[in-house]
Amino acid sequence: MTTRASLPSVVFAREQDLPWLPIKDTPGFGGLDIPGIDAKYFGKDGRGPWFYLVRHEPGVVVPKHTHAGDVFHYILGGTWRMGGRTFGVGYMQFEQKGLFYGPIESGPEGSLFLAIYDHEPQFIEPEKH
Repeated sequence: MTTRASLPSVVFAREQDLPWLPIKDTPGFGGLDIPGIDAKYFGKDGRGPWFYLVRHEPGVVVPKHTHAGDVFHYILGGTWRMGGRTFGVGYMQFEQKGLFYGPIESGPEGSLFLAIYDHEPQFIEPEKH
């Protein structure tokens, strides 16, 4: 478990200096493999902060899921479709830990967004009954 004392006190990262990684290779997602999703991670491996720039290719579908902590998304480009509604540039989404949401489908232009977690993301799908 990460404690506040183990977190870096100050982190600087310049987006242009960070590589785009497939989500399966992005720290914090435990090898989750959804083709068409790339991210830039602004934190320190295993320590946080859990701050990402994420892009989805057009039509990417993220299945219903939750995370190990609270999450904040802010759409910078493109659109998402979720729950019969379309969300575009300037929309913010916040979910509390344990709330299952989705699926999320990126629009025909894909999407670009900030994702900020209060804990390592740990993508969690609902149990199958």
